[in-house]
Amino acid sequence: RRQRSNFEQTCKSWVDQGVTKLLIDMSELTYVSSMGLRSFMVISKAVNERAGTLHLCGVTGLVKQVFEITRLNTIFTMHGSVDAALAAN
Repeated sequence: RRQRSNFEQTCKSWVDQGVTKLLIDMSELTYVSSMGLRSFMVISKAVNERAGTLHLCGVTGLVKQVFEITRLNTIFTMHGSVDAALAAN
């Protein structure tokens, strides 16, 4: 059995406790692996199963390129900043 990342475990824990709106600030993230992308997909699925929303913000540089290459930028709701994400909701 694969070990889930602390990030994935924490987000899943919030969803299990009833949180249905997640906003993830990725402005300090400089790299994302395939396992990281998997975590975003798992978290998104868990939130969607509870009719919730997952928003990503501050996606830049290499991380943004990875999301664009994998076309995950078309799956996730993305905002330029935390303020922009909060204003949109």
